[in-house]
Amino acid sequence: MLTLLLVLTLAGGVEVERVLALVNGAPVLASDLDLAEVAQLVPHLSGESDAEYRRTVVEALIALELRWQDLEAAALTQRVQVDLAAAWASVLKRAAGEQALREHLAAVGLPEETLRELVRRAAVVEAYVATRFGPFSRPTPHEVEDTWTSELIPQLQAQGKPVPDLATVRAEVEALVRERKLDVEVRRWTAELEQRAAVVRYSR
Repeated sequence: MLTLLLVLTLAGGVEVERVLALVNGAPVLASDLDLAEVAQLVPHLSGESDAEYRRTVVEALIALELRWQDLEAAALTQRVQVDLAAAWASVLKRAAGEQALREHLAAVGLPEETLRELVRRAAVVEAYVATRFGPFSRPTPHEVEDTWTSELIPQLQAQGKPVPDLATVRAEVEALVRERKLDVEVRRWTAELEQRAAVVRYSR
C-alpha cells in the first residue's frame, strides 16, 4: 500500500510529511520515526537490518501512541510522577553528548523541542508501567531458580564459560526474570488497547 502523504497546499503542492500509521486518527509520522532513531529510543538488535529496525521502531511508536491515549483518557498523563531530567540525560548519553545530538537533529531537520516531547511521553508511559505492573512482575524464588537451571546454566555451558553459584548472580537473574514478566504484562495491555482501537498501518 502506498504511504499516505500529508500535503501542504502551496504553489506546486509540496510534500512536507509522511504518515506511517494512524492510531484512532492520530498520525505516526516519518518525523517521529526519525526522532526515535536519533534518540535511540528502541535498541538496534545485533544482526537486525536497517529496514527491519525501522519497522520495529514504527511498531514501538504505534504502541506508545496506544498507551499514551489510554493514559490521556484516564487523565493520568499529568499525574504520573516522572524524572524528565533523567530521561533526557539517557538520551544525551546514547547520542554521545549534547553536541552530537544537535548535529543528528540538524541532519534530519527537526527541532529539539519535538524530540523532548517524544521523550516526555515515553518517560511518562514507562513510569506508569512501573507503577501499574511492577508489583505483579516480582519474580518468585522458584522462577529465578528455574530460569537459572533450565536456561542460563545450559547457555553458559554451551559457551564454555564457568558456571558461578546462583547466590553470586541472583540479583542479575532476578532482574532478568522481572524484566521478562513486565514485558509480558505490557504486551498484554497493549494488545488489549489495539483490539479496541482503530489502527491503520501504511508502512511495512
